[in-house]
Amino acid sequence: MSVESTHLTGKLKCEVKTREFLVNSDVSVQLGGDNSAPDPHQYLEVALASCTAITVMMYAKRKAIPLEDIDVSVHITAEGEVNAISRNVKLIGNLTPEQKDSLMVIADKCPIHKFITRGAKITTVQHD
Repeated sequence: MSVESTHLTGKLKCEVKTREFLVNSDVSVQLGGDNSAPDPHQYLEVALASCTAITVMMYAKRKAIPLEDIDVSVHITAEGEVNAISRNVKLIGNLTPEQKDSLMVIADKCPIHKFITRGAKITTVQHD
């Protein structure tokens, strides 16, 4: 998997390419941007929320659990040295308590959740 980010002219808006998709990232006016697109923190929230929803729905379909829909909200807070992520999951459908419990276990197994909780070593290389 590869992502290429190109700084655009103007303020701080970036055009980001991944596979055949093109998305933008920007920051608020208060931080010097134009507030024209989600900021990088919001993309991390989007990654966890969408990965959770997709993983849980795939599991429910595979196990024939009558999950009709799933709502996931994620909020990142960073205060000093402490980072925290809160995730709220609403399971929609005629589900038993046991089915809800099993789906919540699966929510913690989404690849982005595992990646975040395991941590990552980042290697940065300067290219001329």
